[in-house]
Order: sequence, then structure tokens, then C-alpha cells
Amino acid sequence: MQPLDRSDQYQDQTGFIDVKKLIAAYSFDEHVQRADDYFKSIENPWVHQLRKPFHEFQDSRATLAGFAAVLDVAKLRAGHRVVDFGCGTGWLSMALALMRCTPIGLDVSQEALNIARSAVDEHPLLRTLDIAFDVIGETMIGLEDASVDRIICFDSFHHVSDQATYLKEFHRILKPGGLAVFHEPGPRHSASKASQEEMANFAVIENDIVIEDIAQIAQAIGFQDLRLAAFTDTPILLDMKTYLRGVERRGGLGFYHQMGKALMAQGYEKRVFVMRKAGETDADSRFPERLGAKVTVKAHNFDPASRVLSAEVSVKNTGNGLWLASGAAAGAVNLAATVVQADGTQRSEAARFPIAPTDTPAGMEQLVKVALEIPAAYGEAFIVELDLVSELITWFSEQGLSPTLIHQVP
Repeated sequence: MQPLDRSDQYQDQTGFIDVKKLIAAYSFDEHVQRADDYFKSIENPWVHQLRKPFHEFQDSRATLAGFAAVLDVAKLRAGHRVVDFGCGTGWLSMALALMRCTPIGLDVSQEALNIARSAVDEHPLLRTLDIAFDVIGETMIGLEDASVDRIICFDSFHHVSDQATYLKEFHRILKPGGLAVFHEPGPRHSASKASQEEMANFAVIENDIVIEDIAQIAQAIGFQDLRLAAFTDTPILLDMKTYLRGVERRGGLGFYHQMGKALMAQGYEKRVFVMRKAGETDADSRFPERLGAKVTVKAHNFDPASRVLSAEVSVKNTGNGLWLASGAAAGAVNLAATVVQADGTQRSEAARFPIAPTDTPAGMEQLVKVALEIPAAYGEAFIVELDLVSELITWFSEQGLSPTLIHQVP
């Protein structure tokens, strides 16, 4: 059954629609029904919806540039549990899963989620990944307190009927130090021609994003450090002389004038911003800046008969973050041993050795037993190079730790 037409309550004599009155004219369930009816009417979602973000040239350019900004602002890492709020048919959730996050796509429309689930089930890789979808309630998100690392609202928060309610829910489900990131239109969105047409034709909510109002609500809830991203999704073409003067800082007011105009134009239409829940942020081994270690070989022995090198290695967490338990998951910390030919001409694949089955706090020392079979091709003189690895994130040597060497000579 179609929701009743109450446009007389929110549309004036000139046809202009007041979005606040439109929100009040219908119940939450009626707004949801309109969304469900829309997605139910789609005969083939692969024609448009499931092509996102590669659905058309103009929108794709802006979407991809905005997505790049969100990735940077959100400081995403493999293993992060991320809520994709207002996920629609799920393109962002699918992209996050491919980048080894654990996405939870939320939307008010069950029909939209049905399309998203079907697309995941049809994909040979996505269907093997951990992607969840769930319906958003009127006042609650069905997730436990402090259970997610990030929340992303990508062109979705301006569709909600009660911004304050969902901001409270965001704060509840975020872990301490977690981030809520928004990619949304600006403060005059509801008055734009496109928004007025959408509201007139479909009674869809096209609300304004007034950053001052959101900041006031967010601060009262307990969010901190609200910041906005200044960037432009449109490349600015300049003649070579203007460009080089600008980037080489030899003057060039033309360069800064063009850049300023582009930033102001986008800032007028778009808001990309982030806020943080109080608490320590990103304090584990998924974040390279947290990593530090001291590796000490306590003892080692090479048995020529079995060609097994045994060693006891002390590994101390000297960084300022928690090492996640050893294993294959993103951020899990393992000791890695690589056999190197004495003359450096040959290197083996790195063998992994677990440091601990539980997390290792900063300052803790662990003792690791290594038993490494040395291929016969490496002879009697070789080097074993010890490094640490945060799986799917980085090698500790890439963060400044010098590998520890075991020299074996005949």
C-alpha cells in the first residue's frame, strides 16, 4: 500500500518543499515503505545500482574522489570492523571487504539489503568474505556497545529523519577512539533543484547537513575533534608556468587563486568530516606508527645432519601499541626467519613463528623458539635474517627496525 500523499503539509504555493515539514508529515515506517517500494521497483539492479561506483562518468568521478578522501580521513586498516551506514545496495561494503575490512552494511530498506546480499552471493570472491547486512531501526542500531572501529556515512546521513538519534547510536557502538566519517552534501542541499525534484516526485528525505548543528549535538553526546576535509574532486588544469610557480613556492598568485576557488566551490556543495569517540585511537599493531621491537638471539645451534637451525629468540614490544595475537589475521604479529646465502645471491621465503597466542602489550617480552630447516643449496655457511611482521600491514624492518642476523659459519 502506498503511503498517503501529504504534500499539502510541506509544499507551498510556489511548489517549494520544506524538508523539515516533509520529515514530520510521514512516520518512520512510511519513509521506510517508500524506500522499499523504490528498490522493489528495480527490475535489474546491475543496470545502475550495482555498477557503483563505476555507474556513469560524472557521478563516478565525484564518488571515487570522495571515497579516496574518506579512506584517508578514516585511517582504515585491514581487520577494522566498519559500519557502512545507509549502505543501499552495498557498493561501499563490498569495496571495504575487498580491502580486508569487516563491513556491516546497514540500511532502513530491507529490499535494498536483499539486492546487496544477492550481489555478494553471486560474486566468486565476495561470497567468501565476512560481509554482514542488517536493517536500521527507528531509534536503535542492532549492534553491541563499543563493538565497531569505524562508521562511514557516504551520502546517506542527509536521508535520515533524526540526526541526533543516530549520532547517539554511533557514539554507543563505536569503540573508544573510534571514528565516525561522513561524506555528505552541504547546508543548502534541500533547496537545490535536484533535491526539490526528488522530494516532489518521491517524498524522499533530502535534508541539509548543517555542520554547526551536527557539531553541537556531537559534542553534547561526547564526540571530540570534529574536523572537515578541504579537498577538491575536480582536477584544476593550469598552464605550466602558473603551476610550476605555485608548487615551487616562488610566488604565483594565479595558482593559489585557482586552488582557492576550487576548494570554496566544493566546500559550498560538500561536507567531508570526521569525529572521534573519546579514548585512545588505533592503539594496536594494525597501525605502523605504533610498532617498535627489540629482537635478541639468546642461543642458537645448527645440526648439520638434520640441517635444522634451532634458536631461542627474545622479542620485546618497544612500541606504543598492543601487538595482536600471532596468526594470519590482519595485524597479527609473528617472528619471520629468512635464510640468506652467505654471498647474498639467494634468499628463501620467510618462515613464520608465533610470538604468543594472546595479545602482547607494550613493554612485554616474549621468548620464541625457532626451528628452521635450512635447504641443502645454502651449504654450511649462511645467514638467518630475523624480522617481525604485522600480517597484511607491514614488516617491522620497513618501519626502521634493523633485522637481527644469525651468522652460521663452518
